Amino acid sequence: MSSVDPSKTPLLPNLSGAKSNFENPPSLLAAQTGTGIALIVVSAVLLAIRLSTNKKLHRKLCLDDWLCLIAFAGGIGYWAVYNVVSRWGTARHAWDVPVTTMTVSMIQMQVAIRFLVAPALWAAKAAILALYIRIFGTITWLRRTAYFWIVFMALFYGMNIAIAGVYCIPRNDEAWEGAAFARCSTSAWLNVVVGVFSCLADLLILILPFPIVMRLHISLAKKVSLGIVFGTGLLLVVLSIISLYLRVIVFGGTDPTWNGTILGIITVAEIFGTIAVSCAPSMSSFWLNILIKSTIWSELKSSFVFSWKSQPSKQNLADIQQNDSTYILRETTYEVLEDGASRKSSNHQTHDPVSTKHR
Repeated sequence: MSSVDPSKTPLLPNLSGAKSNFENPPSLLAAQTGTGIALIVVSAVLLAIRLSTNKKLHRKLCLDDWLCLIAFAGGIGYWAVYNVVSRWGTARHAWDVPVTTMTVSMIQMQVAIRFLVAPALWAAKAAILALYIRIFGTITWLRRTAYFWIVFMALFYGMNIAIAGVYCIPRNDEAWEGAAFARCSTSAWLNVVVGVFSCLADLLILILPFPIVMRLHISLAKKVSLGIVFGTGLLLVVLSIISLYLRVIVFGGTDPTWNGTILGIITVAEIFGTIAVSCAPSMSSFWLNILIKSTIWSELKSSFVFSWKSQPSKQNLADIQQNDSTYILRETTYEVLEDGASRKSSNHQTHDPVSTKHR
């Protein structure tokens, strides 16, 4: 009886009946690599601008800044490990992946991915909530809601790390490629739970600031400006929905390596997209409070390209500054319904963008 060559045996049979291609099959490696590098570079630029802007304007880095740094480091770690396993051959259709690909090192790297993604997602989402606390910190209901979700998300993602450890780490003298791998394979339901939770969390992050924005005593144009800044969170909701859809497909066992790689790409986009969204207010502040007042901008304005334009007057600079999201929140009179009472306040503080005076 002839023996079966494991290097020629696919993880799953091709449902179309076509033969497996182990030599030069379709692969998502280039997409996984290119997308990750692009997102890392863009996020690094935005994060650098955010940190330098906050350092210049506030003289310190705040909690949301540190959480962004943690999310950025975690996102790079997650992408790097996923890139390694993709290079080892998992970025293909399951029928083009030989069973010999699933070595002990491959299994260990797959488990490491589970441990890396949870803290990265938590830190990225918590950074936005911490930003809300910094901007709207004196509004009791929002501050309490944001703190609650930061803690609740930490417990949820921490629980997922613990469950992944129980399912995937070998017990006693178990081999990685034996009972531990079989048991870990049955925990795919956990990915679906994480996907559902991420959708709910991103939806909350999206809608949380809008009740306050709608109560601000400012022009409709300025409300739209703030809505655009905070509405960038809609991107996160879309990515979370796509991620959940892919998690369900992987859970169903449909081409898990190919769809799993797509899920990894979307997850990287979700992590770095969340970082980018949390940087939106700082980008507005950088543009209106630093860049247009800089020497470089003045030289650019006086160059041949812009010679037909005159230098902005003090009044023009004041008008431009009033379009800054943080300026709008800091210098406006607004009404906040809190504890069943309607209250008005006028805030002109530098360090507390929004405040509510209690009777």
